Amino acid sequence: MTTTLGALLILAGLGCFVAFNLAGTTVDAEGFLHEPFALLPLGYLLLFSGMVLSLRPLLRRVLAKGEENRL
Repeated sequence: MTTTLGALLILAGLGCFVAFNLAGTTVDAEGFLHEPFALLPLGYLLLFSGMVLSLRPLLRRVLAKGEENRL
């Protein structure tokens, strides 16, 4: 379950980066830059959260195997 949720969060993070690139940036007549900057930190947050959730079961398995070998 957590691996699936992690994969969905990673895909959402990548979607934020794609949306940022597709939206593009513009400069209006007064010289102000308009860009969807909020998508960048949101994308990194989603990627990091997804990686943590995806790697958590793997880390738990490795730690359990290490304890089993110690006994």
